[in-house]
Amino acid sequence: MTEAFVETETHRTKCKWVAKALQDFGKPRTTIRALFYYALGRKESDYPICGGFVGEIRVTRPYHESDGEKLPKWANKARELGYVPKSAFLEEVPGEHIFLPDAASEIRPYRIELWLNRSAFDPLLLPICTKQGAALVSISSRPLAGAVEPLLHRSQRNTTIILCLSDLSIHGFTFCRDLAQAVARENHQEERDIRLKHVALTPDQVLERKIPMVPGEKGPRKHHNLYKGYLRPYGLDPRRMAELDALEAYYPRGIAGFVEDTLSRYTPDLDLDQEEWLLRSRR
Repeated sequence: MTEAFVETETHRTKCKWVAKALQDFGKPRTTIRALFYYALGRKESDYPICGGFVGEIRVTRPYHESDGEKLPKWANKARELGYVPKSAFLEEVPGEHIFLPDAASEIRPYRIELWLNRSAFDPLLLPICTKQGAALVSISSRPLAGAVEPLLHRSQRNTTIILCLSDLSIHGFTFCRDLAQAVARENHQEERDIRLKHVALTPDQVLERKIPMVPGEKGPRKHHNLYKGYLRPYGLDPRRMAELDALEAYYPRGIAGFVEDTLSRYTPDLDLDQEEWLLRSRR
């Protein structure tokens, strides 16, 4: 009984910290990883290190990246015990998710679509995309190949601009390139004008926003070498990564603010650079 009681009190102590950090963050709905990035930047030395006696707090300290491993546990416990609303944390939904605007809301002479390799942000980004007359496409835990044919069908009449968002990680940094290559394979005999631009998360943004890079993912040596080469010009550590969730904490108005600013400012006449892939069937 004593051990169960101690465990329960420890849970409550940690859950209270989650609730306080989320309140300070000021976002009614966000991801657990976004809360993690916010917590890394907090100045408060209030993260509890619990002792073995009824959840006593032996010491508090600033939040550390190593604490992120157990944050999902404490965040989910906080929901379970009622310290935060059950809807507070957005979660990934595997598969491909396509949200198309009404024809009347398309305000540009070209089609524009926002693609990302995360589905958890759909509830935050869909209102922005709807307002801007843009399609929203999220792909989580699924190959890109199946998403290309519907894209070609949607792009029969007008130029289509695809703005890509993905994590800056071994598995995420090639999302836009992989999509471009998949489109090129299927589009080589068609009359589609499809252009792709990688808009986030880029090494420049990590440096500009002072986004902390955290321990990265594991993957094949080939992927590690590609990622290392990609980061080398920026002096960033290829053993580490930065996720889209960081925009929630390090961009004004979060990832929704970033997308709104990107969509409202973008024109297809912007200069191309090495981080963009332009596909034209008519060369």
